[in-house]
Amino acid sequence: MRNLVLSLLVFITLGVTGVLAQQALVYGTAADYAGTELVFYTYSDYITLTEVEIGRCRVKANGNFEGSVKVLETTYVFSHLGIYRIYFFAEPGKRYQLVLPAREEKTEAQRLSPFFRETDLQVGVANISQSDINFLVNAFDIRFNAHFDQIVADTYRGKSQNVDSLINVMEEKFKNEPNSYFKAYREYRYGLLRQVTLSRKSSGISNELFLNKPILYSNPSYMELFNLVYDKYFMFFSRTSTGNAIFSTISQEKSLTQLKKLLATNTVLSNDTLMELVILKSLYDEFFSSNFSRSALLTLLDSVYRTTQIPEHAIIAENIRSRITKLLPGFVPSPFKLKDVNGHEVTLDQLEGKYVYLNFCTTTSYTCLQDFSLLEKIYRKYRKKLEIVTISADMEKKDLESFLKTTGYSWTFLHFGEKPDVIKDFDVRAYPTYFLIGPDRKIILSPAPSPREGFEQRFFELLRSRGEI
Repeated sequence: MRNLVLSLLVFITLGVTGVLAQQALVYGTAADYAGTELVFYTYSDYITLTEVEIGRCRVKANGNFEGSVKVLETTYVFSHLGIYRIYFFAEPGKRYQLVLPAREEKTEAQRLSPFFRETDLQVGVANISQSDINFLVNAFDIRFNAHFDQIVADTYRGKSQNVDSLINVMEEKFKNEPNSYFKAYREYRYGLLRQVTLSRKSSGISNELFLNKPILYSNPSYMELFNLVYDKYFMFFSRTSTGNAIFSTISQEKSLTQLKKLLATNTVLSNDTLMELVILKSLYDEFFSSNFSRSALLTLLDSVYRTTQIPEHAIIAENIRSRITKLLPGFVPSPFKLKDVNGHEVTLDQLEGKYVYLNFCTTTSYTCLQDFSLLEKIYRKYRKKLEIVTISADMEKKDLESFLKTTGYSWTFLHFGEKPDVIKDFDVRAYPTYFLIGPDRKIILSPAPSPREGFEQRFFELLRSRGEI
């Protein structure tokens, strides 16, 4: 039943089949991209920023391309093109002649770096009028961004700014535009300016722009300000006169009903729909902190999913659960397919039936080098039951190959170059990082202790508790 409901919600949100589905057509000529496939995405929600594909097309040998994207309303659409992340706004039934930027692929270092960020670029659209949302947003953003950075810098230097006066000047050019999406886009950009310059308190912005206003789930301007205003709201609320009770309400009572009653004591969340969205964001914000019990947060998240009457909230809850559980004990981690130094592909599925001590290392990390000699001893002792898999994050695969030729370590070494996102999938923030995965491919320890931190003893006790030794 749960999967059926989820499928229905995804169907409603994306409109991928049936009579609800609508399309916008994209076409153009881009000789630089001949033979490549253009894949278009949007966000299924702006809290987890989960990407969903809504269309694709192949660029022909002569450079021409034509395809469609599935949209139900004005939708922020983007595509990853080398060093760029191009974007535009698509409306149902319209045609967009895209003018793609000159092709510039990522360097190998950029492709492998978890810190590299593509350059956002609003793609040119050759066939639009001055009333099209793309033209309007571009014209507004140019004016807005010209002032934004300087105003923020002046604010943090203590130089006062008449923000409202500046907003009035910017608004003069666009105030008669009838496009409601564009009107909201401007309104929440101005709210962002007031928020970051501290010219208006968060509570004031909440009351003015969120409390009794429609929730614009697909408007990036609205959602960017929402995420800023309600960032880590549980902790903000805990500092109010009645807020200290939030710790026991969440971690001990684990009651969504009681949590809503408590949050309602602050009038900024007197709207039930807004409160539920803030709860979802706050559950996501807090999951990797130490402020609340993780199991309690998961219980509350499931309660929102089961009880919500709002399809968008059910999808957000499902996306959050997918994100936060993939590294929890008892859940199956993200799959990967990587090559060893001999060019053979290795997946976690191939290792089913054995315990896997998965670790992320580099051959230049002193700590990793210290661990390797201990790992070799553990592997020789437990190799009938335990597979050790090291995913190397060395920028050059040849460095790993040279290292193994010199050391002769005998367990499985993989290079992350075939799937650099594996670093993000396992939330690796330091080297080494360890996980223990069971024979059923479910995580047992996340993170797992390193060899120096007593992994062998923990593994021995695990085997003994399961009657395997």
